Amino acid sequence: MTHLRWTPNASVSALHAADFADRFPDQFVDRSVLSALQREANELNRLIEATAGSQAPSLWSILISTAADIESNHELVSAVLRKAVGECGPHVVTSMSGKVTEIEAAFKQLFPKFSDQILFRSRPLQEHWLGFGNGLLAHVGRLTEKELLAEEVRVVPVQPVVGGAGVAHSHANLVRIEAILTNPMAELPETVRLAWLISQVQLDLPRFSDMLGAVTLAKIAPLAMLPPVLAASQVLELSRCTSEMAALAIEHWHIPIPAGADVHDQVAPSLMDWWETYLQTRPAWHVAMQALSKMLGD
Repeated sequence: MTHLRWTPNASVSALHAADFADRFPDQFVDRSVLSALQREANELNRLIEATAGSQAPSLWSILISTAADIESNHELVSAVLRKAVGECGPHVVTSMSGKVTEIEAAFKQLFPKFSDQILFRSRPLQEHWLGFGNGLLAHVGRLTEKELLAEEVRVVPVQPVVGGAGVAHSHANLVRIEAILTNPMAELPETVRLAWLISQVQLDLPRFSDMLGAVTLAKIAPLAMLPPVLAASQVLELSRCTSEMAALAIEHWHIPIPAGADVHDQVAPSLMDWWETYLQTRPAWHVAMQALSKMLGD
């Protein structure tokens, strides 16, 4: 059984909002929130890209997850840069930590009662997880490999800004998920989204990742874990494991797909064909992920 530690964190929430303001500005529910964060978010992203180049997504991920544990932004950025790209000059640390501080200040002005409200907001998801979560993960383990299921995962509920979103941080055994009070899509409950996020956190283990590499793994992991989680949700009558449902999840859960590919006509049907082949042959999960990577052209 996977134990979840629920740890709301204002810094993670602020950086989550900034991350999505930079990547998905058109999806913000409240345009005033976007207006307050977008400039600083874009500037932080420019600093990250200038420092990390093609590793910018990884640096973003490490920055957000590490913010849950380090309060000083100067120490946070220093630690993240050392881990992601190596030692950087003091001006880089100062510039980047300054932007993080500005984002946190803007977030605090937008959501002055965050600490109290996030506890209320996260309660429905916690209650639904108590009812279905371990059952979902148990089925996922039976369909794939039990080693995919972490013993403990840290869940950071964050302030909703796009009406539902989540990201898995496998390097930290941590997931972040927007704490929305009701399911935005009844056919894809947030409990299923959370199970999908949690199912990804062990995929950075060498037995699963060595043959793919970090960049390919980041692209493949969200897609690879979608069919087994949908299949598990179908057993519990929470959702359905179909091409249509996979396409809906890909579109609404911010799952990356190959550039130029059509979700409904190409990616979702191919994903379900891959899943059916897996069920018939049951190779090791790392072999199945390699096959999916080749199928998608990564």
